[in-house]
Amino acid sequence: MNFFRPFSPQCQLNSFSSFLIGLLVMYVFLGIGGCRPERFVANAGLEIRSETDTVLFDTLLVGAGSITKRFKVYNDEGRNILIDEVYLAGRKLSGSSAYRLNINGNPANALTGVELRARDSIYVFVEVTIDPNQQSTPFLVTDSIVFRSGDRTRTVQLVAYGQNAVFYNEEVLDCQTVWDNTLPIVVYNSVLVDSGCTLTIREGTRVYFNKNSTLYVLGTLRVEGTAANPVQMRGDRLDPLYRDLAGGWNGIHLRRGSTGHRIENLDLRNGTIGIRVDSLPANNDSVNLIIDKTRIHNCAVVGLLAYTARIDAYNTLVSNCGLYNFLGDYGGRYRFRHCTFVHLNSGFQRGYPVFGLSNRDYNQTASPTYLELENSLVWGGRSNELVFDSSGSGPIETNLRHCIIQSETPRPGVQLGYANPKFKNPSENDFRIDTLSPAFQRGIDLRGLYGGRLETDLVDRQRALTPTLGALERIE
Repeated sequence: MNFFRPFSPQCQLNSFSSFLIGLLVMYVFLGIGGCRPERFVANAGLEIRSETDTVLFDTLLVGAGSITKRFKVYNDEGRNILIDEVYLAGRKLSGSSAYRLNINGNPANALTGVELRARDSIYVFVEVTIDPNQQSTPFLVTDSIVFRSGDRTRTVQLVAYGQNAVFYNEEVLDCQTVWDNTLPIVVYNSVLVDSGCTLTIREGTRVYFNKNSTLYVLGTLRVEGTAANPVQMRGDRLDPLYRDLAGGWNGIHLRRGSTGHRIENLDLRNGTIGIRVDSLPANNDSVNLIIDKTRIHNCAVVGLLAYTARIDAYNTLVSNCGLYNFLGDYGGRYRFRHCTFVHLNSGFQRGYPVFGLSNRDYNQTASPTYLELENSLVWGGRSNELVFDSSGSGPIETNLRHCIIQSETPRPGVQLGYANPKFKNPSENDFRIDTLSPAFQRGIDLRGLYGGRLETDLVDRQRALTPTLGALERIE
């Protein structure tokens, strides 16, 4: 038997091909066996970053009833994670929501184990469907998206307006702008009434301000509400958690140099500083602001703030503000007739009086100060609710006639000290006086004065010949 075969090139080629095929098969098997699946860590407890904390559907009301918006969520860490849960909070809690989600390509309102690679991001799409012409729809339709990673959560608020409105966003208004009650007015990021221009707000107009928004006025503001249809100003969050929260918007700021303001029948609530009147320095004897039949309530800092201003106020109720209901600083001239300043049963821990007045010097210049209170009430839970700062060099002159004032300091007037006015229901913000109140029929007749403004009270009730003190007449 011949165990040796002659050398053959073809045989060598076949052997080499078989070797290559075997080697390739080996590498394939080795590769499959050695490849580890990409690892995503659950319950990572990492801070998930979102490019926004609020998705606002402000264009919804001027177009169709449905619109989609998107935002990104980021993993800034160097490892892959599983977001343990992503869900619509409202739908999870109540079973229903106007909103729908698509989470990184998955149309679902709740997902678990959402993969988010290291230093990568995912898209979240949000859609809302609302009939903006349906008056029974809440004005503000809200929900939130919750992202949970371990024991940490990130929440993105969803906000849409449920009724049609006119929107202003960081604008200088046209020079003779008129707002009326055809549709609500919604202000984002403040608006400005420029010098030489006038904003007129008609009766029944509702104005809603987004967080940190202000109505700035360099020109003139005219608010023309009526007792039956007052103008309303407040924050735009009307859902139960926020609708009574102070500081929901900034307030009205009447800037230095602006003049001729008239505010009648305004209901202003939940601002930071309700109305601020800037007039430094005062260089003439004209009145900056005439305010009549107006409520200012639940402002986080001050209800009515004035710097060297000249204000005439009638039938005005300022209640339950965080620091002061009224503060007049750096002097000025302030005349209040049939007004009520009261702070009772609020959530504020107060370290300041209801009513403060200062004659502090401005730029080393004396600030003369004049205060007139007629037929008015200044009341609260502190022993002194009317306090003067007389540290400046200018004079302070006061004329208090027929008032009840919470004060341990004797001051001229009628029924001063601890003669509790006995408001009807302060816990419900009802500041009419109750039976046997010492404020009943203790005023003087002012009906024929001041252009007849005091013939009726804050809510247009006829005043008696011997009237009730404060903004609200008691009718027997």
